[in-house]
Amino acid sequence: MTQTSKAQYRAVHPIDYLRSYSGKSVLIKLKDGSEYMGKLKVIDPSMNIVLSETKEVTETSKVVAILGDVFIRGSNLLFVSTEPDKVTFFEPDQPKQPEAPPNQSTTEEEEE
Repeated sequence: MTQTSKAQYRAVHPIDYLRSYSGKSVLIKLKDGSEYMGKLKVIDPSMNIVLSETKEVTETSKVVAILGDVFIRGSNLLFVSTEPDKVTFFEPDQPKQPEAPPNQSTTEEEEE
């Protein structure tokens, strides 16, 4: 690796990366499955987050509630997306149903 290519890669802490999105829209999913979209106001070293103009949304982006300013405890975070318009959820594959055993037809022998 040359000196110039080393300079291109600079380590950035996740907190600093997220702080660069202050005032921009983010999508937050919590461990309980709930999702929130809002503008990032504050993030601290424990990943506690304050959002403004917050909406609780479903995975299909349907608005469930308009909440305004909210505080989200960092220990509840599952993920934070800095590109909420690019997040896509897919239906999980349905588990295959066990196949039913083939019909066992019993033929009765006729007694003569």
